[in-house]
Formats: sequence, C-alpha cells, structure tokens
Amino acid sequence: MKLIVNDNVVAPAATVGDLGEAIRGLRAAGDDSFAVLSMSESSFIQSVYADGGLGLEYKNNGELFGCYDELTDDRVIAAFTYFLNHDDRLRSEFNWESVKY
Repeated sequence: MKLIVNDNVVAPAATVGDLGEAIRGLRAAGDDSFAVLSMSESSFIQSVYADGGLGLEYKNNGELFGCYDELTDDRVIAAFTYFLNHDDRLRSEFNWESVKY
C-alpha cells in the first residue's frame, strides 16, 4: 500500500515503521497536514492534523466513514496498522460514522 504525506509519496510499499513516522510527523508539520494510506482510490485510510487534534477517516468500497473521538497519535497509528494488515479491529475498535460527501 502507498503512504502519502502532504501530497508526497513517502513509501510506495508502506511498513508499520513508515506509518508511525508519518503520523507522529503531522503535528510538527502543522495545521492541515495529512497522511493517506491507500490500497486503491476506493479503499484508503487518512488522517489530518488541524486545530490541535487528529481526524480519522477511512473509505471501504466507496463508502466513507469518520471517527470523531479525541485521537492520540498511537490510536491513529493503530488504525493505519489495522488497515495495512487487513485487520477487522479497524471496524470494531473505533466509533465510525458514515460520512456523506
């Protein structure tokens, strides 16, 4: 899976280590910094840093979901890791809401 940070491909075949570095770097990069781990255009997970916090969304087969809990870097890294590993805990360990766009 491809890892993109602020429109730059930082890992064409992302590893768990790449995910931690990318997510932890969002705060340092400032507001509106984002990371996307993409399997395809219709399947990805993304996080944005804004207003002192992290947001989290994932798209599965064209359906978009958002998690609006207070999220730590570690929780976002866990979500990205679950997505990378096709782990069903992504759906069960977060409070997802359907996002209409």
